[in-house]
Amino acid sequence: MTRNLLSRHRSFSAITLAWLAAVPAPLRAADFAEWKFRQALRVEAAGVVTFAVPPETLDAARADRGDLRLLDPAGREVAFALAAVAAPVAAARPAKSFRAALTATATQLVIETGDAASPGFTLVTPTPRFVKRARIETSDDGRAWQIAAEGALLFREAGAAELGVRAPAAFVRVTLDDTRSPPVPFTGATILPITAAAPSDLPLGVRIARRDEFAGETVLTLELAAARTPLANLRFATDARLFNRRVTVGIRALVEEDTIERTLASGTIYRLAPDGEAEVRHTRVPLDFAPPTRELIVHIANGDSPPLAITSVEVTRRELRGHFDAAAPGDYALLSGHTQVAAPRYDVATLRLGARALERILTPGPLTPNPAYRAPETLAGVALAGAALDTAPWRFRKAVRVATAGVQQLELDLDVLAQAQRGLGDVRLVRDGAQVPFLLERPNLSRALELTAKPADDPKRPRVSRWEIALPRTGLPLTRLTLSSPTALFQRQLRLFELIADDRGNRHERTLASAEWSHTPENKGPLTLALSTPPTSTALVLETENGDNPPITLSGVTVAHPVARLLFKSDTTPVALYYGHAGAAAPRYDLALVASQILAATKEAATLGPEEPTSVEAWPARVLRGGNSILFWGALALVVAVLLSVVAKLLPKPPAA
Repeated sequence: MTRNLLSRHRSFSAITLAWLAAVPAPLRAADFAEWKFRQALRVEAAGVVTFAVPPETLDAARADRGDLRLLDPAGREVAFALAAVAAPVAAARPAKSFRAALTATATQLVIETGDAASPGFTLVTPTPRFVKRARIETSDDGRAWQIAAEGALLFREAGAAELGVRAPAAFVRVTLDDTRSPPVPFTGATILPITAAAPSDLPLGVRIARRDEFAGETVLTLELAAARTPLANLRFATDARLFNRRVTVGIRALVEEDTIERTLASGTIYRLAPDGEAEVRHTRVPLDFAPPTRELIVHIANGDSPPLAITSVEVTRRELRGHFDAAAPGDYALLSGHTQVAAPRYDVATLRLGARALERILTPGPLTPNPAYRAPETLAGVALAGAALDTAPWRFRKAVRVATAGVQQLELDLDVLAQAQRGLGDVRLVRDGAQVPFLLERPNLSRALELTAKPADDPKRPRVSRWEIALPRTGLPLTRLTLSSPTALFQRQLRLFELIADDRGNRHERTLASAEWSHTPENKGPLTLALSTPPTSTALVLETENGDNPPITLSGVTVAHPVARLLFKSDTTPVALYYGHAGAAAPRYDLALVASQILAATKEAATLGPEEPTSVEAWPARVLRGGNSILFWGALALVVAVLLSVVAKLLPKPPAA
């Protein structure tokens, strides 16, 4: 039994918190008053002790766990090590032999595993999309076969795959049915390694805090019961019977004073039941990270399918354990919750885990406030206020509605995106003449906007179909345009452009995108045009050459623009958003120093009021700003006429005859 326990210990993944230098001199108990929480840990006998680290402990600790401390009954610091329990890792290997043969109605594969105890194997094929039913047979000698499974489903489809065969035997024969689809080439098999039983993952509380529908994807914001906990899996519960979706999981992170989404895990979830046969289901996405906050951002790619109905989600975690050498029995204490203390430097390399240390895992008591707690100085006490701002050069403003005090999340609307700089460097939040610092967040998301395409055919060009697409306003940062059509059969080259005027008032075409679009009765997918540059006018023109074919019909036009958000801390006093200053430089706020606290906080949804011009623009400025207008050229002609008249009067008169 001791050997088994020691082998279990070797399966712990080496994410040890501190293995360096010598143990520092014992500290006085009073030195630990700056730790906010403590947990009791009862040790019955001296020796090496193992204890589980609960999620609430990790949630109260720092992201690097460098503030965790263990005190003995006398209040002195004790060296310890942390390790996460994980499944042992073993390498797969190719099959000892692999043979493939074709018959009139089937493909037969014979795999010699080389080890009858192997749990199974995975087939290797270059084919990206197929679905096959198969019969699985096993044998000890390759001559006498026994049926292990009938009608097993093997497939690969858009990132989802079931190519594994669970059949421990020296020889395995797989017969794939080719009566409904062409044969699929298989090039080999990879034998799964024999591994020790993986430790069971533990549940972690989670709730869906927010669900947003964007163009072609669903975004779930999950709130975990605890942060900084090593996660194992994310599982979805849905009643949908047929789906195949790509899923990515990430967190918010700060990069160069902008918040972005950092993807940390991905996978494919699916549920298939071809031709009414037995279904296969895979709704789990593997995770292997400890998020620094309680928030997870989950993207579900829907493509052209309707959003997936998610009834609930489940998250599992890996257990984190601590090990230390108890000099004597008694009441030990685990401390957490110090934001500024340096990580300890322990030397526990000589620690040897015996059978007793792994046989009984201690669990600390509940997380309780430290009665001697004395709050250290932190950046939380610094007032987050910016410098004063003269708002006269800014052309527009909007009131910001804040319903509840705290960290706010404000999504910029079309008015702001159209009138502000492309990089949003002129956006400011102002309260009582002073700036309110914020973080600019640019998630990898897009909002969809439905538009209408009106036929605008030119009678002089009867073989060309043309549509006009009106935009709600100029300056929109559009990134793509999606078209749909009910026409069953066609192949066309489409071009999207806008008509813009030059300095002389002449209009010319400016191409924004072009692509070929085809429909067949089996494939009636939409066409997405990626715009090379955002439009500058309020109307787009789409045209295509029909040749000798009838015109096609457009049933829908959708444009997409990127999402931009501001994250800031505010009470309920009035705040205004200013934008529309072409010469403004991007702001730099000290708020970036505490960005992790802003990103980790629960966010309230702030909203924007209607657009207000900050001042009435004089007519000469409007004329000069719209230099391609008729008014400008009329005014210029009048000025030239006046100047010519003055010059004519100043010229000397010719002598009298």
